[in-house]
Amino acid sequence: EEKGHDLALVIADLASGGAQRVLATLANEWSRRGRRICVITLSRIEEDFFALDARVNRISLSRIGPLQSWVFAMRANIQRVISLRRAILCTNAPVVLSFVGVTNILTVLACVGLSVHVVISERNDPTKQTLGWPWNFLRKLIYPRADLVSANSAGAVEALGKFVPARKLVLVPNPLAEWVEKDTIGTAEKSSTILTVGRLTHQKAQDILLRALAVTAGSGAWRLEIVGTGELEDELRSLAEELGVADRVDWIGRSDNPYHYYGRARIFALPSRYEGTPNALLEAMSIGLVPVVSDASSGPLELVEDGVSGLVVPVGDIDALAGALGRLIVDENLCRRLGTAASWRLGAHEVRAVLAKWDDILGLMP
Repeated sequence: EEKGHDLALVIADLASGGAQRVLATLANEWSRRGRRICVITLSRIEEDFFALDARVNRISLSRIGPLQSWVFAMRANIQRVISLRRAILCTNAPVVLSFVGVTNILTVLACVGLSVHVVISERNDPTKQTLGWPWNFLRKLIYPRADLVSANSAGAVEALGKFVPARKLVLVPNPLAEWVEKDTIGTAEKSSTILTVGRLTHQKAQDILLRALAVTAGSGAWRLEIVGTGELEDELRSLAEELGVADRVDWIGRSDNPYHYYGRARIFALPSRYEGTPNALLEAMSIGLVPVVSDASSGPLELVEDGVSGLVVPVGDIDALAGALGRLIVDENLCRRLGTAASWRLGAHEVRAVLAKWDDILGLMP
């Protein structure tokens, strides 16, 4: 096995998702800068959506049984911890960085007794996102045993402070992925389109967006593009039919270049029921697309100031969302002003700045 890595990164999978995009962005950029990186996943390489640089080494641990079940999969979880421990030993890396709730717990357990520096990364709002039993309990028990616990929003850091010592908590913004192809943006012709990007799940509240579209004044000529896949797709498609807006909704599915859609849209809507710091929001704002977000979690609110760099609506409030969309539909100058302000908010999210912060936290020498 490969020896002498500078850093081992651990995540459940490299499927389509925000945490996966962050890990891939960091791993690839570190590798380009000469770091020896190994990525360990609990799933098979065939399930990957994000591509890793050829210089990044990879260890894949085939997933054993259902990750979330405890009573019926205790043996599988013990086996997973043992396999993960062996993989970490194989990397011979002095530092391990893990991503996302359950994987963070397994990684801390796998590193017990090893002479490695363990840093875990919470990617969501821990006050709103449940991991299920017994993982919620274990998160409070195990997270404090990591050397450092990072989060991507000040609100998440504050929430983690209820069970993790303050000296172990660090805030690290999400990096804006520079490696995503942006060539189509400059030539894209703007259309009367509202865009949302994210997994089709209860968290992302596409149902609220569809209901708002149905009652938005002046939206008759406007289309809604939904980029993403997920378990609620059939249910959401049925809802669009029921609301009479199906003929104005485009279901794009997964896209490895969402910038094509950002470039031609006029409004970006993300009415999530909870969030960490959404990568899609960063991407949309980076090119001056005006965002409309909910007030559910602090992550988006650290980027979007109502009436300054976008519009903020109460979570789950269909009429408020419809009103915000309606304002932007009829006022192109407002769209342009808020979108321009949004694009100026992202300095801390540039890859260079985020990587420097991680290098400092992880103790990686220049």
